[in-house]
Amino acid sequence: MDSLRKKLQREIQQQTDIQIQQSDSWGLPIDLVKIPYTTIKRTTMDILMKMILLTVQKLEVSKPKMIAEFLAVEPLFVEDLFTRMEVTNMIEQRKRIYRLTKVGIEQLQSGIYEHPAKKKDTNFYYSSYHDSILSQYGEGPRNEKLKPFRLATKQQNGAEDLPKEQLRTALLQAGVEEAEGSLQIVIDKIGIPMTMESQYIPCVEFYVYNRTEDRYYTRVWNTLLEQWDERLEKLIDELDPLKK
Repeated sequence: MDSLRKKLQREIQQQTDIQIQQSDSWGLPIDLVKIPYTTIKRTTMDILMKMILLTVQKLEVSKPKMIAEFLAVEPLFVEDLFTRMEVTNMIEQRKRIYRLTKVGIEQLQSGIYEHPAKKKDTNFYYSSYHDSILSQYGEGPRNEKLKPFRLATKQQNGAEDLPKEQLRTALLQAGVEEAEGSLQIVIDKIGIPMTMESQYIPCVEFYVYNRTEDRYYTRVWNTLLEQWDERLEKLIDELDPLKK
């Protein structure tokens, strides 16, 4: 931390009108959170599935075996597709006869098959001081030996209260959706974030005086974000700035 502090100090002092009054370093408490979600894979529908759906749409089919015989296809292939289409709500039985659902009709018309949803999860760093996801897990330095941020007890918000749109944005930035040719993997549902543990992110703080503007203010370098953190600077200036 000393080498980082000196590097940042030189950067600040390059501005001739800025004078450093005091500096400090501490650990910003953040939560390691797991965001559960499901994805759906979309692919071009194969010819056998189309033929089965068209047959179910036009004829009264009570057993997969009937279609296997009608199409002269191995029964195991047809039974497997029937199982997959029932799981994805493309077909259903009404009075022992298979019928296409609204989902099945839409997918048949589009020619795109939506595979069964898969459950997944990805870990992120959440900061209650920013009330947001800062980054995906594993992208920044951690140090539990630093003294904790002096305003640590002031924060109450948890990741479970974040809006779904912010969670979706974090997942998209983590690259959980894919698209290549006719293949697409998209987010279907997002669950409630779960806090796994708390960690400390090193931060370096400077209390400076601007001679030109004749004012004092705080600068904070967040090592996880690798940049000056305006949110923390504003919070400190409002509640507890360093003073000479």
